[in-house]
Amino acid sequence: MEVNDKRRVEKKIRYTFKKHERLRKQKEFERVFKEGRSYGGNAVAFYFAESEAGFPRAGFIASKKISKKAVIRNRAKRLMREVFRLNKHKLKPVDIIFIARKGIVGRKLQEVEEDFLKLAQKAGILKE
Repeated sequence: MEVNDKRRVEKKIRYTFKKHERLRKQKEFERVFKEGRSYGGNAVAFYFAESEAGFPRAGFIASKKISKKAVIRNRAKRLMREVFRLNKHKLKPVDIIFIARKGIVGRKLQEVEEDFLKLAQKAGILKE
């Protein structure tokens, strides 16, 4: 019986990235840039501020400084989205704006994820 009780208590983690978990409006981005703090690594930099929604939300930027090619910029955004999607359950309720850096070009998901988690730990936005 103990095994069944334990299963009921465990909370299922959903690895989805719904529309309400995204920063989409310019005002939301401006608020995070204005009120937030920033941290930067080799592949990713990010700004973060306390979330008004009560759960983690994210926005993504990959400028032409990364590459003139849209394919490369889109891959950078996909990598950052995936890192957020897989790790959002570890984050405190914050709004994060991920900014791709030149170091993200040619990186694998695991490397970008490690870079982000180190920065998030340093920033203190990971749950205990």
